[in-house]
Amino acid sequence: MSKLILFATIASGVIAAYLMYRRGEPLGTIAKQAITNPVGSLMTEVKNKL
Repeated sequence: MSKLILFATIASGVIAAYLMYRRGEPLGTIAKQAITNPVGSLMTEVKNKL
């Protein structure tokens, strides 16, 4: 179960980083947000898309 949570956290960080990159965010900002709060970053990016 813990491996699933780890994989989901990593996947959400990668997806959030991709969405921020497509939006034109600087790479430093992408790295900081995707590493410190991957799930929150993904939620913010999804809200921006909608």
